[in-house]
Amino acid sequence: MSAPPESRRRSIRKLSDAVRDRVLRAVYRGGWRVAHRIPLPLVRGVITFASAQAVRHNGPHVATLRRNLAVAAGRPADDQLLRAAVASHLRNVYEQLALPGWRAEEVRGRVVTVNESVLRTAYAGSGAVVALPHSGNWDLAGAWACLTGMPVTTVAEQLSEAEYAAFIGFRERLGMKVLSHRDPAAIPLLIEDVRAGRLVCLLADRDLPGRGLAVEWQGRRITMPAGPAVVARRAGAALIPAVCQFTGQGMAIVFGPVIPARPGREGLVAMTQDTADFFAGTIAAQPEDWHMMQPFFSVPVDPIACPTDA
Repeated sequence: MSAPPESRRRSIRKLSDAVRDRVLRAVYRGGWRVAHRIPLPLVRGVITFASAQAVRHNGPHVATLRRNLAVAAGRPADDQLLRAAVASHLRNVYEQLALPGWRAEEVRGRVVTVNESVLRTAYAGSGAVVALPHSGNWDLAGAWACLTGMPVTTVAEQLSEAEYAAFIGFRERLGMKVLSHRDPAAIPLLIEDVRAGRLVCLLADRDLPGRGLAVEWQGRRITMPAGPAVVARRAGAALIPAVCQFTGQGMAIVFGPVIPARPGREGLVAMTQDTADFFAGTIAAQPEDWHMMQPFFSVPVDPIACPTDA
């Protein structure tokens, strides 16, 4: 049997994408309506079972997570650590769905902070750019900031149309302003928002375009995005690293010290290295909350492609 013509294959792909988009919309709409009503013992039971099954089947994402955790923790990632990491990831998924149903006082009550005064002082002065890794529940951190007087602007990875639209709406309902990582004007808009009194919060461990700055993490060479350092330096704002880590019933946001601005491209590298050092040291203490299921420690480095901000 001959292969279908290219036009037919394109039509099939478009139909498949449309079906996927409708399914995603339905899943997110339904989850955001009902997740907060699901009894917590049931949620915990499902997460425990699912994480054990995921580790037993050892799919490609779980295998990648195991490799990343071994570097982050500085020791081999055994099944116990891997189950805890998958459970943390699933808890984050559940909480993202449940978050719109939580009352404002419940959101505030779930969050404790370490070194919050560093953030408050910077925000009240020159403004602040917070760099975060994919750890804990960063959406809860954003909601907490908005509810405590610091309206957030952030950048989201633009995936499928349905998924992106769903998460834009979700974060806007929490009080956040969201820009696409594909928006060529994202950096100037972020700078404008810092100067206008908004708190810019950026996920800063994954280098999506693969053109980041060469730094080290636990002795391994990686690239990390230059965006937080670029925005902070150009806006004259404080660059503050932070890591979210789950507690029993809530979450801690651990803020690091203000990273000093330095000039030139070498300054951007130094600022990003300081961010990586804080991430690595803080995550090593509770590695299971770092939800890094994509290749991370084998990112090729191309110094020519690294952005500059002289």
